[in-house]
Order: sequence, then C-alpha cells, then structure tokens
Amino acid sequence: MPFFPQDAYKCGPASLAGVLNYYGVNESPDDITREIFSKGAKGTLTMDMFLYAENKGMYVKQYIGNIEDIRKNIDSNNPLIVLVDYGIYFYKKNHFMVIIGYNERGVIVNSGRKKGQFIFYDDFLKIWEKTNFWTLLIKKYKYKI
Repeated sequence: MPFFPQDAYKCGPASLAGVLNYYGVNESPDDITREIFSKGAKGTLTMDMFLYAENKGMYVKQYIGNIEDIRKNIDSNNPLIVLVDYGIYFYKKNHFMVIIGYNERGVIVNSGRKKGQFIFYDDFLKIWEKTNFWTLLIKKYKYKI
C-alpha cells in the first residue's frame, strides 16, 4: 500500500493519493491538494474526496461503515478511507486515515505521518463513531463503461 506522509491539514489528499496509487492511478498529494483542498475549511470536504476519485474513473461508494465491513474489504484487498474525530466535547478535529489491515485486537492504518499504525478497536470506534462511521470505498471498475 503506497504511503504519503501528510502535510498540515492535508490528511485527505494524502489518504486519497495512497488509495489511488494502490490502484495504479498516479496522483500525488500535491496534485490532489491543488484540486480539492479548502483553505477556508483548513481541510478537504468529504464530497470533494468522493468526486475526485470518481473523476479519475474509479468506483466510489461513501457509506456508514462497521467493523465487519472493514474486515470484508481488507480481506478482498480493498483499503478503506475513514474519517475520524479526535476532538473533545464540542471541538471537532476531523482526520482522514486509510485502513490497510486488521487483527483480532484492532485496525492497522496509514495516518498522518505514521505508516502501519495500530489502533485498538475500542479506541478506533470511539473516534470513528463521532463521524457516524464515515467510510469511503474506492476501487477499479471491473468493466469499462
């Protein structure tokens, strides 16, 4: 799984670049940042992530995920982008990360500047739940349309 360490507030482009490159679509985080990074939001909007991947000819699905879905997709060699919230109380600190694996205790993610970081399920679910389990599945179309 390709890994691109993120620059400040650019977890969306870094995550998206990793997944697109995994499928052979050569896009750098800088390419993606130029197209969809919002200076006003100090980040990337979820819909822009979806549309960017779709415009690159990928199958894209945004949905409410769960642990079983993560396992199913990872077992099928489909990394997932998830949105989590590290904020406390009313302060949001949203962050995109790529789930690249799992075991019986937790998930393995590429996140920020850390490749292959392990997060226990309990800790992961607490931060993922705050975004209503936001999940983005990107994969190649099986057939060209």
